[in-house]
Amino acid sequence: MHLKENILSADLTLVFRALPGLYLLLSPDFIILDATELYSRTTNFKIDEVIGKSIFDTFPDNPTDSNAVAKRNLRISLEEVTRSKAPHTLPLIQFDVPTTDSGSRGFEEHFWKTTNTPILDSKGEIVYILHATQNITASVRQDKINQQNQERLAMLDSALHTVAWEYDIVNDRLSWSESLLEVFGHAPDMMDPGGKSWDDLVHPEDFTAVQKSIEDAMLEGKKLWTNEYRLRRADGTYAHVLDQGYHVYDANGKPLRTFGTIIDLSHSKRSEAELKESDTRFRQLLENLPHMAWTADPNGKVLFFNENWYNYTGMPKGQTHGWTSYIHPEDTADALTAWHNAVSSQTLYEIEYRIRDCIDGSYRYFMERGVPMYNQEGNVILWVGTYTDIEDQKRTLEQIRLKDQQLESILQHSPSHLCLLEGPNHICRYVSPGVYRLYGNRSYIGRPAREIWPEFTPMGFMDLLDQVYMQGSTAQISELQVMYDRYQNGNPKEAFFNFRYQATFTNFGQVEGVLITATEVTELVRAKRKAEALALELQKKEG
Repeated sequence: MHLKENILSADLTLVFRALPGLYLLLSPDFIILDATELYSRTTNFKIDEVIGKSIFDTFPDNPTDSNAVAKRNLRISLEEVTRSKAPHTLPLIQFDVPTTDSGSRGFEEHFWKTTNTPILDSKGEIVYILHATQNITASVRQDKINQQNQERLAMLDSALHTVAWEYDIVNDRLSWSESLLEVFGHAPDMMDPGGKSWDDLVHPEDFTAVQKSIEDAMLEGKKLWTNEYRLRRADGTYAHVLDQGYHVYDANGKPLRTFGTIIDLSHSKRSEAELKESDTRFRQLLENLPHMAWTADPNGKVLFFNENWYNYTGMPKGQTHGWTSYIHPEDTADALTAWHNAVSSQTLYEIEYRIRDCIDGSYRYFMERGVPMYNQEGNVILWVGTYTDIEDQKRTLEQIRLKDQQLESILQHSPSHLCLLEGPNHICRYVSPGVYRLYGNRSYIGRPAREIWPEFTPMGFMDLLDQVYMQGSTAQISELQVMYDRYQNGNPKEAFFNFRYQATFTNFGQVEGVLITATEVTELVRAKRKAEALALELQKKEG
């Protein structure tokens, strides 16, 4: 096929070159017929200089020979396309692009995801090959950075004697970071998956107080929990630890999950002289953190920020005062108040607020956590803190909140009313709005069914709930007459409902509670009554 048969018309050339993608149009023998402007700018060549050339002749010579590898892989792909007449996608390839800097000709590392697609005529013959590529260099580099950060975090977990953990409260699943083995001698994959594995590690004399502090924090809806206690090592000895947890709740305030870290304070209770000797090494560790980090003296004066803080905020390097000016004005007072309270009480400091990005001036949410370090006498000698970017998490929670509002609106207008009871005592965890029209404005959430509906106990209501819960079964009461305050104006009217009592289960197949569904069938019952009355009247006439 001659080259001139493949050249696009002037109008089509204008359209093709303006496409918002990185495209080359090739002939069946791999000659470049045209290119998009974006492809030209990205790979630093002039379109008129490459039209009519083989695509392989446009690869610049790179001393590292990486482009030779890319050329070989590209040839294999194009030959596969001409053979199969089907699209072919190359594996990730490195093709370095010449720099446009004046002076010596250099190369910049780039990575590409490329697909070659044949364009066929009515006879099924290849007319063109569309060479489409994406520059995924940023993604590849970020993957490398993430891997390096994970390695750094693993190193810091070991150096600072910390262990990360996560507890799925709903499903009773506890997971540990790999540093559990190095810090305390327990292999994570050998631990019982339930919360009991933690219970067994806490010193018996400390367990009751620690457990109560967790329960109190959840009852009060607190996000943060912290406590010090003794944790058993694999060799039977006990380490003095600081445990810090962050609770996540659902829309009804029910705790779902807890994330946390355990810090072995045995190594922190050293003399001040020893701490001074390790100060340089400690700062080097903080510099390697993938987060922003800082230290402060016992009175709360900031002594040090790592490089990440200065790079993100634009604060002059080496300066430690005036850090509050980089916080969102609406959040400054809360941050300062929380910090002063933590310093005064010598307790964990943790708060969420927005910090300004010096690049574009935008604000992102961060979680700042400060941990007091103690000497042998139990006095704070240093504060160590980090900032963790939680902007994406905040947005996700906001989306969940909006979805919860949508669900609540749907339930508000649903003809079925729901009540979810949990556990053998049938504790109410959720009621849809219609339940208030059935039984009035009682106190439901967190109370057992026996206290919510005491008038139904003599009728066997509790026995029915126990039966469904114990047997994991379903029961139904049809066309039950009730007084229904449809408009919640204190004027209830006769109505009929079908009540369904159905056991709910955990992911492990264990009965978790009972879901009560009340569906109104008033119109159906009235229609049936009319039909029965009409049939009876006809029988009388016929008789």
